[in-house]
Amino acid sequence: MNCTLAELRAHPKSVEIQQYLLNKLSEKRYQHVLSVQEMSVDLARAHGANVWHANLAALLHDSAKWMSTQELRSEIKRYEIRLDPVEEQNPSLLHPFIGVKIAIEKFAVTELEILEAIRNHTTGSPSMGIIAQILYIADFAEPTRTHKEVDVVRKLAYTDLDRAVHHVARTEIVYLLEKGVLIHPNTLHTYNSTLDGGEI
Repeated sequence: MNCTLAELRAHPKSVEIQQYLLNKLSEKRYQHVLSVQEMSVDLARAHGANVWHANLAALLHDSAKWMSTQELRSEIKRYEIRLDPVEEQNPSLLHPFIGVKIAIEKFAVTELEILEAIRNHTTGSPSMGIIAQILYIADFAEPTRTHKEVDVVRKLAYTDLDRAVHHVARTEIVYLLEKGVLIHPNTLHTYNSTLDGGEI
């Protein structure tokens, strides 16, 4: 699908998802989603990935962010999703699980690389495919982000996805260490698996 961003956003499936997000998310969160969509689509074009899949993954990645911790835990229980010890203690890691369910049940999205991207966009994963890598990077470095290291990741993202993923994981690990909180093993594994990509 060789469409402009405007054409992608005007597609009936995109419109349906955007309307859902408008009704559920804060304005700030919704604008973040649109910015992630913009960068994801751009990166998909740059790397020859499926632009439509990048579009849907970006739109749906935070589709459960409107839920409270109690609501997320209730949904986790309803779907009988097994959490690891880090996920049990960190509510911010729960929305990707339910985002996958929303994608499948509400929007009939079944493509595995889209669901993988939604599932792994917060912690990363050493086995991420190209759409998951793109979303992981775009969620960190989308145009409205201003945090430290974002410019480095943006530059790397268009030339070397592995190095960009490595830099995102490294930055997240440093941030979590400074906060003194648990680090999910997937983030550590993502860092380790991309270490050969080189340092900046």
